Amino acid sequence: MPSDQEIRDRLRTWVLGKASGLSAADLTDRTPLFEERHLRSVHLPELLLFLERLRASPIDVEDLRPGDFRDIHTIVDRFGGAAVTP
Repeated sequence: MPSDQEIRDRLRTWVLGKASGLSAADLTDRTPLFEERHLRSVHLPELLLFLERLRASPIDVEDLRPGDFRDIHTIVDRFGGAAVTP
């Protein structure tokens, strides 16, 4: 299982690949991804699958809460390696 920092780095690369007009310099761990429309709702299913592959564990969509995908920090805090229970 990758560390939270590895998940953060790979997530940052993924976001930059999907977000048009967002530079690496402008993307911080607290950049609002959906609120500022860097990502759109059509990206959410792909993001969920990407996170499941990274953490090698399924995400129960019934447990999703508003704000879970606000920014990279929140995503890693909610779905990173430390959040996965064996």
